[in-house]
Amino acid sequence: MTSLCQKGYCFAGGNEIKFSEECGVFGGISYKYPIAPYIQQGLFMLQHRGQESAGICVGERNPFIYKNKGLVMEVLSDRVISKIRGRMGISHVRYSTQGGSDTTHAQPYVVTYLGEKVAVAHNGNVKAAVEMRKNLEKQGEVFITTADTEMILKKVIRELRKAPSKWTFEEVGKVLTENFTGGAWSILFFVPGKIFAYRDPMGYRPLSMCESIDGVFVSSEDTSFQMLEGKSVYHIQPGEGVEISRDGFEVKRFAEEMPSKKCVFEHIYFARPDSNVFGKNVYSSRVELGRKCALENPIDADIVIPVMDSGFAPAIGFSQQSGIPLQMGLMRNRWVGRTFILPEQQMRSTGVRRKLTPIKEVLNNKRVVVIDDSIVRGTTSREIVRLLKESGAKEVHFRSASPKIVNTCHWGVDIPTKKELIANKYDDTCGIRDFIEADSIAYLSIDGLKDIFGRDGWCYSCLLADCEKPENENSTKCAKLSESVC
Repeated sequence: MTSLCQKGYCFAGGNEIKFSEECGVFGGISYKYPIAPYIQQGLFMLQHRGQESAGICVGERNPFIYKNKGLVMEVLSDRVISKIRGRMGISHVRYSTQGGSDTTHAQPYVVTYLGEKVAVAHNGNVKAAVEMRKNLEKQGEVFITTADTEMILKKVIRELRKAPSKWTFEEVGKVLTENFTGGAWSILFFVPGKIFAYRDPMGYRPLSMCESIDGVFVSSEDTSFQMLEGKSVYHIQPGEGVEISRDGFEVKRFAEEMPSKKCVFEHIYFARPDSNVFGKNVYSSRVELGRKCALENPIDADIVIPVMDSGFAPAIGFSQQSGIPLQMGLMRNRWVGRTFILPEQQMRSTGVRRKLTPIKEVLNNKRVVVIDDSIVRGTTSREIVRLLKESGAKEVHFRSASPKIVNTCHWGVDIPTKKELIANKYDDTCGIRDFIEADSIAYLSIDGLKDIFGRDGWCYSCLLADCEKPENENSTKCAKLSESVC
């Protein structure tokens, strides 16, 4: 699996501002036992969404807070978890997008207000928070972090101006709706005796709830609920949320649902293949992407190989559709994390050869089709092509199971400028082919992607150039960007 930053995701513009997408949240209430072990396991299932830090907030009136940089099982080790009591809590895994990547920025964020602790954990990006922060700083407000999550919490406090134990689900939802609509957010609040969970009215990010014999839980992905018994899963709709307490739970609507903007990259890359996101199974979607790519971009070759892990399911689909046998020509070292969500580009590039090992006996003298989920910067793709040719591949044909990534995204992926996207560096696909040193390259078309997911209700903004807006669709530059085969 290529680095997400190099893989065509939604991207952010700006200088100091990064994004805040690839995070995961998990929380709820346990009926009989301490919740900490449930949180540890649920958060572990979300590790793919963030590898920089992890944190937990557990208790009722005076919660225990523990967070640090590192992976879930490093930060929330069995030794730490065994000491945490309490049956209510929220937690977070973080990949920094907006804000720094030090321990201070680890979530949940916790403050004491009017003698009571309140905490928040956030997956998404709130563009309005940037200007809001500037205005508050002019009024003398001091911020501990540079992240939008702190701004969300402070805004709720400033609007409600009463002890957190007196906050209601509806009041907090009203503040979120009136101030942050247009952002992408799935948010968990911990207030004394209650958990509030919200999914934004446009539905950019997923959020699911599970009622089981063990308790009631919410998570960024339903794969977190696998360890629970007797479960019933509900996928929270845009503008909905859930209030959880010892008295039970209630799913509530706090805002009118707006025209949906479900992030298509949840299916292309972000989510685990065993998750069900936006009403579709992620693995099945990725197989479909591979099939469609094979239909649109046929090639005469000996073997199909995936770039593990998120290229695996598309490679299965490509192989099934084309009849070219699937082989594991690249083995992934599973002890190396996702190169996309490493915070620095240099770390991503140097991690490729540590992560992927070619099998020469599979590749030698073969015409190879490489399937990856997307291409962003192109540097990882080039390293992969070089690895394969060094290992004896006679030809290397690169296929992307998503369209070109050509535009910025304000909803949470860490690419600061459009000029870093390889699709914007070259006027045509042949230039990209030459850069990555492949014998050919082809992308899934945007129309092919929409055939799978639908024309409406999805966010495709990072795949559409400015000139591809209806009023500019005849632009010559647009035509070049739309070329998908070379």
